[in-house]
Amino acid sequence: MVESVTSAVIEKALDTVLRKVSEGRKLSTEDLVVLMLGLFREIRNDIANTNKRIDTLYEMMSRNYEALNSRINEVNDSLIKKIDEINKRLVEKIDETNKRIDAINDSLSKRIDNLYDLLGKIYEALIKGDNHTKAEGR
Repeated sequence: MVESVTSAVIEKALDTVLRKVSEGRKLSTEDLVVLMLGLFREIRNDIANTNKRIDTLYEMMSRNYEALNSRINEVNDSLIKKIDEINKRLVEKIDETNKRIDAINDSLSKRIDNLYDLLGKIYEALIKGDNHTKAEGR
């Protein structure tokens, strides 16, 4: 309330001073003080308006930041899911490849064992045949 009364008084005094200026009359020290008060009031209003604009811009920037941050989080979550899927498929492929390697290894081991058995039998047959030949006196 005091501010509105003060503002009305300054407004009335400014009108009086501006009339003096328009009439070309000399201004007193009090008139200059009234002009300065009017100027300060205008500066204060300009500052208040600038602060409002800054607040509006800040709020807009905050909303934009939140929207951007949300979008980044969505993209990040999507990428994490895709990476997890790729990792899962890679693990499956690696397991599948390891199983195939194990199967090939088992097959080769059996073939090698069979070959050793065959070589053992051949060796035994050769030994028996040589002993049999020696026994006959050849």
